[in-house]
Amino acid sequence: FWLVGGDDESVKWINILRITIGLTEALDYLHNRMQKPIVHGNLKSKNVLLNSSFEPRVSDYGLHLLLNLTAGQEILDVSAAGGYKAPELIKVKEVSKESDVYSLGVIMLELVTGKEPINKDSTGNAVIDHKLSDLYRPQILKSSGDMSEERVLKYFQLALSCCSPSPSLRPNIKQVLRKLEDIKKC
Repeated sequence: FWLVGGDDESVKWINILRITIGLTEALDYLHNRMQKPIVHGNLKSKNVLLNSSFEPRVSDYGLHLLLNLTAGQEILDVSAAGGYKAPELIKVKEVSKESDVYSLGVIMLELVTGKEPINKDSTGNAVIDHKLSDLYRPQILKSSGDMSEERVLKYFQLALSCCSPSPSLRPNIKQVLRKLEDIKKC
C-alpha cells in the first residue's frame, strides 16, 4: 500500500475515492452480507492490497479470531500503536463493527493527507485556523479538472465522523457508503 509518499497516480481524487469506496464495500460485505458477520478487527493500510487499477483487496480479516487470546490481543496492541485502534478497545478489548469503522476513518485520513496515523507534525493549528488546504495533499485538487475543495471537505468530515471517540456517534458502514456515493456524484 502506497499511502505515504505515493506517486502521482496515488493522489488522484478518483483513485482515493475508488480505494475508499472499495474498502467500505468490503467492510459492508463482511459486516452485513455474510451468513455469519465478520468483524475485521485489524484494519490498517498495510492490510489493504491494491491492483493496478487501485481497486482494494482487504487481507487479514478475522485473523485475531483464529489465534489464541494472547496472540490476538498482541495483534490489536500493534494496531493501537500505529493509530488504527478505536479508543474503546483500550478498555473493552473486544472488536466491533464500530471499531472497524474507526479504522476505516483513519485510513481515509491517511489517503487524503498522505500522512501516517501517528504523526509528529501536528495538524491542530490547521484545524483551529480553519485551513482545510493545510490538511490534505494539494495535488488532489490538481489531479482532476472538475475537483472542488467542497468535495474534499465532505470527505474529510466523513472521515472524522468515522473517527469519533464515541462508537455510538460513528456512522454505520452503510451510511458511510451512501455518503461516499454522494461525494462521488457532487
